[in-house]
Amino acid sequence: MNGIKKLVGAYLVVVAVVVAVFFIINIFLVGAINVLVVWYVLDVLMLIGLAVGLVFNYAHKAGFGGRNADEPVTRGYLEAHVTFYVTAGVAIIFLHNWFAFLVTGDVSQGDNHTAWVIWAVVDTMLPIILGITGCRLWRESSR
Repeated sequence: MNGIKKLVGAYLVVVAVVVAVFFIINIFLVGAINVLVVWYVLDVLMLIGLAVGLVFNYAHKAGFGGRNADEPVTRGYLEAHVTFYVTAGVAIIFLHNWFAFLVTGDVSQGDNHTAWVIWAVVDTMLPIILGITGCRLWRESSR
């Protein structure tokens, strides 16, 4: 299991770094390449990362079990729950925008500023949450 965690952790960190870097520099590449084609590929990698992140974050959250109301909230418990629910939230927002993008096409998004703002939120939050999850999996596999 440690080998799988290390491999998944590395994948999540790589996707996080690539998405963050491309999100920052894509505006400079608009004239040189078709950035939407790159985003098409990254969207699939992001979807895989979110699915894997949800599975591993849920397993991490489930490892803490239930908590009695009289017990204090520990740092590990809080981290596990926050990472799972933030990953779930980013996945929901991502899927909503991605499905709308697939159905209506990129032409309809030109004047749809809301869609571009949602993509900006996804492209900001996804690298953070996948990076955190990937680093945690890498650390856990090294123990």
